[in-house]
Amino acid sequence: FLLSARKTMAHSCRVHESCVIEATIDKVWNQIRPSTFAWWKLVQSSSAEEGAPVGATSVQTYADGSKWTIKLLEMSDIKNFISWEIVASEEAIAVTSAVHTIRLRRITASSHTFVEWFTDFSSDATFEVIEDSKFKKLDAFKDLAEASK
Repeated sequence: FLLSARKTMAHSCRVHESCVIEATIDKVWNQIRPSTFAWWKLVQSSSAEEGAPVGATSVQTYADGSKWTIKLLEMSDIKNFISWEIVASEEAIAVTSAVHTIRLRRITASSHTFVEWFTDFSSDATFEVIEDSKFKKLDAFKDLAEASK
């Protein structure tokens, strides 16, 4: 009985990746804050407007041709973080829900920045979705470090 109950139990999935970027928090935040993801090589274009308010939506077009509409959920210039969710996609994505947060922290012993990227997925996320998210974040960190020089 317990085994069959476990198979139907709902779960949630969180992908959390982090890195240290050898740039000041201001330089890194200047890349993140516009929410255009221009620093990320996977993003071909964005309809995000500079200074768009929380609640605004924008379309991100990726190098593979896929398009996601994202909604800005939170942004803090004081705490240096941004959160967004995917609200629509031109090609169906493999999950019902994905909420992302990128948070920056000043490393006080140097002029470097600690970067964290969390994604909370709905319970229908597969192992492949989770792994893809992990590796895309790791690649994105390399692009963000390069853009923040």
